[in-house]
Amino acid sequence: MEKRRLGTSGIVVSEICMGTMTFGTQADKRESFRIMDESIESGIDFFDTAEVYPVPPTSELAGLTEKWVGEWLKSRPRESVILATKVAGA
Repeated sequence: MEKRRLGTSGIVVSEICMGTMTFGTQADKRESFRIMDESIESGIDFFDTAEVYPVPPTSELAGLTEKWVGEWLKSRPRESVILATKVAGA
């Protein structure tokens, strides 16, 4: 996997960012963990998430994706993944 420097930050990430917005709707927890595992195995270390994921947003599922990414990260070295996130606001 090719790597790219992220702006002027000095942080180096995979040139592909793995999106997580369907975790919790189109992908259940087990499938989401499998996708993240395969991403790491493929050299993808840059994950995108948000507090409103999964999409389409519902009040019941809001934040579920970030929760699952956090649970998945608990058993891995934190420095193995660069997380990009955002807040949509209220």
